[in-house]
Amino acid sequence: MKESRLQRELKEEIAHLLPRGCSPRIFEELNRMGLINLKACEELAIRHDIEKSIRGGALRVDAFTWAADRFCCSFEKARNIYYKPLKQL
Repeated sequence: MKESRLQRELKEEIAHLLPRGCSPRIFEELNRMGLINLKACEELAIRHDIEKSIRGGALRVDAFTWAADRFCCSFEKARNIYYKPLKQL
């Protein structure tokens, strides 16, 4: 089965948090056990992508459009995620 962009990004982020020598399959195990909230992870990944684009000099509207394209979601979803307070994620 082909990995989604979100799954690839989650694996990369989790890999940075793990000690050296940990199994790279930890994401699959955590996901299988139901310990990962994929909706919250998706929202954080989209927010991170938008913030990265803005820090790189992009206008917000462009960052929302690019994130929507990359994560196959609507412009409105990307915009709403960006403006949602972090504590609600």
